Amino acid sequence: MKKLLFMFFLLMFLCFPIESNAVATNSSYSIKVNFFFKNDCKDCEKEKEWLEEYKKESFIDIEYINIDDNNELYDKIKKSLTIKNNKTPLVIIGSNYFVGFDKNTKEELTNAIKSYEEVDSYCDTVSKIRKNEDIKDCINQNKGIYNQQKETSVFIKVIITIISIGLIISAGLIIKKKKY
Repeated sequence: MKKLLFMFFLLMFLCFPIESNAVATNSSYSIKVNFFFKNDCKDCEKEKEWLEEYKKESFIDIEYINIDDNNELYDKIKKSLTIKNNKTPLVIIGSNYFVGFDKNTKEELTNAIKSYEEVDSYCDTVSKIRKNEDIKDCINQNKGIYNQQKETSVFIKVIITIISIGLIISAGLIIKKKKY
């Protein structure tokens, strides 16, 4: 039984990655974070504070865009990216956008920023929209930078879990056979 427990903990240790707060090594460019806010928005202030703290640990460049002063740009971006929600804050990184601010948004933003840091280049849709350029190529270039990693991550976790369970069951059967 002790061997089975030892094997279980050894597998858990080897199979699950250890998280690190290390700064990304790809410093050839900053990740552009387009932050749309309103003056009277409490969530906007909270997210702004959070982004400023996050900026200290990462390669991000935040552009603050007040919707009250840039409503035309805000409407153009919502239309171009088919954003139906009118809530603020709105953050756009590459072709990904995030509406509102809560615990889940922090996690999603962190994951998106890390995904964009891992690639050599990406296209900033907001700058293309500002220049009245077509964003189809931009969206295609960014396709999968964030979402693909998320899907792969879940897939890998499922595979590791299945393999771990199989190994634990096999080890238990081997130990049981040796007893008899």
